[in-house]
Amino acid sequence: MSREQRTIGRRGLLQGGLGLLAVATVPGCGFFDTKPAGSGAQVAAAGEKESPMLKALVDKGSLPPLEQRLPKNPPVIKPLAGKAQYGGTWRSAMLTQEDTQWLWNGLAYEPLVRWKPDKTGKPGYDEIEANTAEYTVDADSKEITFTLREGLKWSDGKPCTADDMLFTLLEVQCDTGLHPDGIYDAFASPDTGKLAKIEKVDDRTVKLSYTAPQPSLISQIADGIFLREGAYGMLLPKHYFQQFHLKYNKNANALAKKAGVGSWTDLFAQKQNPWTNPDQPTLAPWKVTTALGKGSAVTLTRNPYYWKVDDQGRQLPYIDACRVEVVQDAQVELLKVMNGEFGMQYRNFGTPQNKPVVAQNREKGGYKIFEVPTQLTNTMIIGINQTHKDPVKRALFANKEFRIGLSYAINRKEIIDAVYAGQGEAWQGAPPKDSPYYNEQLATQYLEFDVAKANQHLDAAGLTKKAADGRRLGADGKPVSVTVLVSESFPDHVEAIEFVKKRWLAVGVELRTQAVSEDLYKERVKANDHDAGTWTSGTFVLPTGTGGDHYWVPTNDGSARYGVGWAQWYQTHGKEGITPPPEVQKQLDLFTKARNEPDAAKTLDLGKQVLQIAADQFYYIGTSSVPNTYGVVKNDFHNVPEQMIEAVAPGIVHPEQFSIGA
Repeated sequence: MSREQRTIGRRGLLQGGLGLLAVATVPGCGFFDTKPAGSGAQVAAAGEKESPMLKALVDKGSLPPLEQRLPKNPPVIKPLAGKAQYGGTWRSAMLTQEDTQWLWNGLAYEPLVRWKPDKTGKPGYDEIEANTAEYTVDADSKEITFTLREGLKWSDGKPCTADDMLFTLLEVQCDTGLHPDGIYDAFASPDTGKLAKIEKVDDRTVKLSYTAPQPSLISQIADGIFLREGAYGMLLPKHYFQQFHLKYNKNANALAKKAGVGSWTDLFAQKQNPWTNPDQPTLAPWKVTTALGKGSAVTLTRNPYYWKVDDQGRQLPYIDACRVEVVQDAQVELLKVMNGEFGMQYRNFGTPQNKPVVAQNREKGGYKIFEVPTQLTNTMIIGINQTHKDPVKRALFANKEFRIGLSYAINRKEIIDAVYAGQGEAWQGAPPKDSPYYNEQLATQYLEFDVAKANQHLDAAGLTKKAADGRRLGADGKPVSVTVLVSESFPDHVEAIEFVKKRWLAVGVELRTQAVSEDLYKERVKANDHDAGTWTSGTFVLPTGTGGDHYWVPTNDGSARYGVGWAQWYQTHGKEGITPPPEVQKQLDLFTKARNEPDAAKTLDLGKQVLQIAADQFYYIGTSSVPNTYGVVKNDFHNVPEQMIEAVAPGIVHPEQFSIGA
């Protein structure tokens, strides 16, 4: 696999949303400066600069005093509603052990730099702020410098320094044993594919120097791309992980054998997962005490060296502990939500169908509902493979008239009413109206249910001959059929595609459905072994990684269901895959230029050009806009906004300032 093919999945990490909160990064400025702090809560916490559970350890001499644990200038986070009580346990849930996104985004969103809570998805650096490190980017986005906060410490009390970052970048991200397929492209210069010059400037500062602009690195860090399981990261504790690295420990393979895994690389990746390895030091507000897989819940307790404070100088987080129950079914989670068992929870249960019963049980469950404006742009898109292995199907599927005819044949209203509880509007795969990249043509073309227009365009595609049963005959004389892959992870698609099947058959095109596991789905698509596939549609964002924005431009052979062969051509610089037609090549050139453009205004213009070609090409057939999701928060669980942006939610609104109490 080439370097270009090594793309990181962005599902659930998509950018966009709407602004709601003001932010600050220096002492004395309110992070959630929307209302005065509640005097009652301040009085209740008067004089307390740290949690009583930590003060007791200090008094016993088993923990250093607070001033020795905090950095020199800790970030100041003002509690949204002024509630500042220490204590309590935040109870929530994850759906099976696979749902680690809730853990990362809710309990450990602490990248080097982070999104501001009022993020809107505009290109540029204005919506990104310092977190564990201050950062600078030169005018050309070729030189990126990170300076860690002075006095920053890991949860075991050890200093966090430039050596940790240097180790993570050079010995983890760029180690050929840990990454045999090559380095991730964010660390390479786009013009050469060679590793950036990575150097230690001083004890707290690391500089990355590229030979061409690399503006996507900062936004990918803020997205939390490098906060995940496996041999990844931007900042890992060297003092802990070097024991598992062969360069630093010649016995690392023996350790792996003792642990029952193949080699040191397997053991290293295993140890780097904080949810299954509580021994790993962290910079997050809470550290794991009961690992994932060791019981019915993941439990965490406060990090005594956490490095943020509130506007009165109190160490955060306010909440002492977290308990994340592992449930096996979304309906079980829904019942627990309705029973008021969770302090704050969203994801999985927040469908339009469930909202009436969630709302009806608010008083009984003792909770409120908050809105989470979605970053998804379509409930179900259908990508018909224009690079099909079968030349007859390839020619038909690449005929735009065919795709237009199929789009007109869909009755979107009946799908919206039956599957999505009447929520949303007919919509193609396109950015929403409030996006800086909104394109009206892309969003609204070919949406109406019109059988006459459907037949007209299918005839124009050359499908004028029919079998006795009314099915249209292709160029090979066989009835036209399209087998659509549906991932079982989208049960709404399994239901919705049946409505599409009925309507397509009425205009002479047979639709066959194959509902498969998500892993098999991805395997089939990547192998270009599919007629078509459904998915949800994310939002458009630039700058991005090599494989980003694949909904609108064929950059990722694992995701561009409408043009896998084109994506392979793009990823391998023409060595593999199928040569795209001229307009698609032009779009790919514009995309490449846009993702490497350091000027935000030029990036926006290039992105609009990319989307205009997507509108003209009409890659995906969309269904409807996505209703906002929502969450619940107990009446005694405080400082949660009435709305939060879906990007890395709830991490984007600072869970460390959540508070429990009357």
